[in-house]
Amino acid sequence: MMKRVCVSQRLSRRSALDCTASPLVGCVTGASGRDDLSYNDMAFSGILKAQQEYNFRLLVLEPNSSGESTEEDFLNIVEQSDIIILLGAQHAGLAEETAHTHPDKKFVFFEVPVEDVSNISVVMFQQHEGSFLAGALAGYVTKTDIVGFIGGTTISPVPAFEQGYCEGALYTNPNVKTRVEYLSLARDFSGFAEPQKGYELAMTLYGQGADIIFAVAGLTGNGVIEAARQSGHHAIGVDSDQDSLAKGVVLTSMIKRLDVASYNALKAILKGDFAPGVTYYGLKNGGVSLSEMKYTRDTISIEVLKKIEEIKEKIINGEIIVTDMLS
Repeated sequence: MMKRVCVSQRLSRRSALDCTASPLVGCVTGASGRDDLSYNDMAFSGILKAQQEYNFRLLVLEPNSSGESTEEDFLNIVEQSDIIILLGAQHAGLAEETAHTHPDKKFVFFEVPVEDVSNISVVMFQQHEGSFLAGALAGYVTKTDIVGFIGGTTISPVPAFEQGYCEGALYTNPNVKTRVEYLSLARDFSGFAEPQKGYELAMTLYGQGADIIFAVAGLTGNGVIEAARQSGHHAIGVDSDQDSLAKGVVLTSMIKRLDVASYNALKAILKGDFAPGVTYYGLKNGGVSLSEMKYTRDTISIEVLKKIEEIKEKIINGEIIVTDMLS
């Protein structure tokens, strides 16, 4: 059973197919659903911006308690919609198969590297680059030489964050140790929607000496931020700018411009400029970045901030090569 369906206008399958007044955009969220203050909410800010400009109808499918959507629900939203946006790599298998069987539909896949399919446009983020910067900052700032990483599940984009983060921390601090934990294994997406478990796991890592934890876990990450607040340590936010969730506690956030990507993808389709293939968002084009660190900048030395900017430029110009696990 799906968690929730939100529609800007409730339609039966027949009325959706027969109506040509405006297109119907169907969106299947990532595992943590709406209101996660992270991945899905970031993407939806771009979707809603496009809706305001182009006045399309919107149908949203959120996952059930296991973080997945049933095949029946998935096919239902595909059949009703003209344009389908799929947020998150957990949709990979069923999504590609469905795109082949519905060649009249336009699909936008986020984080599913599919090429050479005429009705699929893919958005990929170079999160390893931004995560390297987050790790580099953690390596400079840590006082214990122990930092942590908590992932929602081992599905491919999350270990890519982890790899970049670990490499960045070692780049600036050869003595640092990174302790890595995941809430669930691949194919179990519940790890993105367990803030209490995230809190408990973070408190364990803080108790083991970590003083900064990077959480890449959707809604679960909010529990990590709360643990940082209560323990007097730092967390690093993800996907959206989460610095304000705990001012002075969230050291920085590794932002993925899902809002820009979702808006650009919809705008292209609705203007008749749909182009299949992969679009990459990385440091060079502003697709990933660290937050402005509005609430922590004054606690970080100017020297460190300058070094982070230098590292960013070295990644962009190829002087530093960050491992890309998704390539």
